[in-house]
Amino acid sequence: MQQQFQPTELKRTRNGLAVRWKDSHHSELSYRHLRQKCPCARCEATRTGKNPLHILPPDDFYENLTLVEIQRVGRYAVRLIWNDGHRTGIYTFQFLRELADAKSERTT
Repeated sequence: MQQQFQPTELKRTRNGLAVRWKDSHHSELSYRHLRQKCPCARCEATRTGKNPLHILPPDDFYENLTLVEIQRVGRYAVRLIWNDGHRTGIYTFQFLRELADAKSERTT
């Protein structure tokens, strides 16, 4: 596992997840972005249109979305547990870093 993908701190903030990485990089990912990119099979199928029975939530759904808990999964990932009960997404550290890096590329 690459060292840069190792977080030294994960912290819930008012609007997102703050991550301090082992390489001293700091990133913050909004709850909305994290949930829209949820890697679980159900969310992935919904995003790609492979689950026609599941409808994406309306925009106002994200206004009150927060993390209830962050659970460590081995030494490679975390499970994010949301206030609406969703808990099946396992976010690898590499995936979180890729989301953060892609976000910073879009804002520069």
